[in-house]
Amino acid sequence: MQNDTSDSRSPASNSRAAQAAARRTERQRKSAEDEIERLLDVTLGLIEKSAPAMPSVSEIVAAAGISNQTLYRSFPSKDDLVLAVLEKGVSRVVEFVSGRMNEVDGPREQVAAWTRGVLRQVSSVEAAQTSRTVLGHLSKSGSASPGGSQHELLKPISDLLVAPLDALGCDPVRDGACISDLVLGAMRRHLWGSTAPTDADVEWISEFALGGLNID
Repeated sequence: MQNDTSDSRSPASNSRAAQAAARRTERQRKSAEDEIERLLDVTLGLIEKSAPAMPSVSEIVAAAGISNQTLYRSFPSKDDLVLAVLEKGVSRVVEFVSGRMNEVDGPREQVAAWTRGVLRQVSSVEAAQTSRTVLGHLSKSGSASPGGSQHELLKPISDLLVAPLDALGCDPVRDGACISDLVLGAMRRHLWGSTAPTDADVEWISEFALGGLNID
């Protein structure tokens, strides 16, 4: 009669083995995340320095101190890397605008703070130049068309309007889309026109956006 060895390992041994494997996997994951974050920071720094020109892959891997193989192990193409840089930039904008919104009281003031925070992104000449370089490269390559792809990339910024508009009793979807189209459209216009809105322009756009809401 053969012994059944299918369950010969004790639950404790299985648990320790699983924990050891999880720790190893976690270390590998953390190491990969750190490597990718460093690569994104290096790439962004090079874009800021070389704008309006886009740095080459060879310049990026040299500055990051990695091989082409290492880069393409994380990102299948240069466009994927640049898209990741853009996503990181959008996350920073979300953090900045969200912080500005949290500094004011009341949903109406938060909508105004959102407008000011978004338009501030084209007030800095250096930041605007970097954005033009990234978006221009992606548009030429077809990786981020002026329509769908860029809309999705900027959606986290627009989503910040949901809570204050809901608090105002507005339609977060329709009203949010109208305000986003207005403000992000103005941002794009200044971005591609290499211009910056004045303080008066920003306040006018903010009041115009609020004026379109059906609130007292």
